[in-house]
Amino acid sequence: GFMREEMAQREEAELRRSHQKPRSPEGWGLLLALWYLAFYKPVITEGHLRRKNIEFIFIRFSAWQYAGCDKLWAGLVTTLCDSIRHHFGALPLSVYHVMGTRPRFASGFSQKEWVLKRGTCLKLWGTLFVLGAGLSILLVALLVPGIKDHHALKVVGSTVTSLSGSGLVLGIFSVLKNLLVSEKQKIERLTNSEKFTSQLGFMSKVRSEVEGLVNFLAFMEIFERRRLYVVLEITSLDICYPEKVAGVLNAMNTLLSDTNTPFIFILAVDPSIIVPCLEQTGCMKGLADNGYLYLNRTVTLPFSIPAMGA
Repeated sequence: GFMREEMAQREEAELRRSHQKPRSPEGWGLLLALWYLAFYKPVITEGHLRRKNIEFIFIRFSAWQYAGCDKLWAGLVTTLCDSIRHHFGALPLSVYHVMGTRPRFASGFSQKEWVLKRGTCLKLWGTLFVLGAGLSILLVALLVPGIKDHHALKVVGSTVTSLSGSGLVLGIFSVLKNLLVSEKQKIERLTNSEKFTSQLGFMSKVRSEVEGLVNFLAFMEIFERRRLYVVLEITSLDICYPEKVAGVLNAMNTLLSDTNTPFIFILAVDPSIIVPCLEQTGCMKGLADNGYLYLNRTVTLPFSIPAMGA
């Protein structure tokens, strides 16, 4: 509740400062977001970095629900992917995977947040022009008296039409495929495949899924005119097996802790249970002889709630 109040206050202050209303990808905003996703490159400007209004996306992860998985951290990543997909809707994320571009930093003091994708526009206009030309030739070959008998013209028209049309169909098919197959399903499919047991390229594929999400969030930040942070609340970790505990902490350290990732982890655990778990597993060899030292390296801001009295 406190964080939501803080969000509302910051939004009001930012509106007074910049006179720009935040946008959301709902209703007409969804169509606008899809338009930007398809035809524009986002640019991270100095003005955007100075924005003070923040939206928090809260995700709850109960480790106990995934305790039966081979890799508990795979459950953590799928929960993250699924929640972001649910928050923004499947369509913007699917279009981003097919047509979206990762944001780049502005050069100099430019405050221009969107740059037209000239290549995409030229390709689209070219394809539509060729499609129109192919259809025209086909109609002429089929309908105009005197030309009806020219078989070659019909072949040329139908070939041009089908070739240009197939390019558009392929793009639409890619979006539909991403709509139907979520990131969660992709990771679950990887988990069930032989690649998972051998670890061949598995981590890099999961990392690329997470990177795609991070880039999508950076895109949506510029579109929504606010900073976005994903708050992952991890609970019930202290009732899992020791190797599962170590796996989740490793996921936090390796998969999601790059410098530019907009993730905040809230880890609600009993250290007196977690520390022996870590010390039992081989994950700490060469890192720390003491479980508390390892936890201190993982947790940036530790605070404890005192035991309740009578």
